[in-house]
Amino acid sequence: MIKNKEGKMRKISVLLSFCILFVSACGYDSGNSKNLLIVVTTDDPVTQLMSMVLADRSIKKGATVDMLLCGSAGSLAVKDSAEVFLKPQNTSPQMMLKNLIQQNVNVELCPLYLSNSEKSISNLIDGVSVAKPCRIADKLLNEKTKILSY
Repeated sequence: MIKNKEGKMRKISVLLSFCILFVSACGYDSGNSKNLLIVVTTDDPVTQLMSMVLADRSIKKGATVDMLLCGSAGSLAVKDSAEVFLKPQNTSPQMMLKNLIQQNVNVELCPLYLSNSEKSISNLIDGVSVAKPCRIADKLLNEKTKILSY
């Protein structure tokens, strides 16, 4: 019973966070940063897809978006990885990731993902590169960059 209750509370917390972020992304232009670094680490397909949807909407509002995939989310960058199709659009996080790449989003994969899996660069979908830690650190330290982590 407690475990089920904790799961529900976590889902509610995540949903509220997304609602706040969605309102922020779709609200008025308050002069905030137009450079986003989105770090995706979760294995939850709903959260993965929502991070991509927010990236897409931010691009449509003039933002420059870079995405870093690490941990469990690294599998999104692997060719032929299992896809979970979500309602209402019957879209998977991988489909949305490919859409972002077509919009010139710089998508990078944590180098530790490859070195700790049986995958190599040849296993990555087109448009995904291996992150260079020094370059990511520069983005993290740039005061004009807003960092979102999922």
